[in-house]
Parts: sequence; C-alpha cells; structure tokens
Amino acid sequence: MRIKHNDLTHWFIRDHDQLPRAYLRKCEKFFQTIQDRLITKKDAAFLFKHQASSIKPQASIQKNLHKPGTRVKNRFNRKI
Repeated sequence: MRIKHNDLTHWFIRDHDQLPRAYLRKCEKFFQTIQDRLITKKDAAFLFKHQASSIKPQASIQKNLHKPGTRVKNRFNRKI
C-alpha cells in the first residue's frame, strides 16, 4: 500500500497494524516535533505577564515628545 507521507488521514482512520512502518515513523516524528514546540501553561503565563506589562505606554516616552511646530534635529527629538 502506498501512502503519501504528508497525508495524516490514514494515521487517524486506519488501524496502525495496516500502515507501513516508514509512514508510522514519519508521523511519530512529526507529532514529536509538535510536542517539543508546545509551551507549558507556566511558560505561557510568564510570557503573557511580561508582554502585558510592556504594552502600557511609559511616562518618560510621553514626556519627551516634541510639541507641534518645534524643529527637530533628528529622530531622537533633540531640539535645535
């Protein structure tokens, strides 16, 4: 039986005893790579906490904006 290795439908539909060993190995390797890339709930909470805190605008950024009509020398807001 020839099965395309990029097609996972046979993995879910058929009995694994009926599938070629090479196909089973490739599917297991694929599922293992997905599992290795998943993050835990603890990691997700840590990332979300740090991402959420960086979204808020900081006071120093708000204070350093130049007023409209003021000439600015360069992108670092140094007045001439």
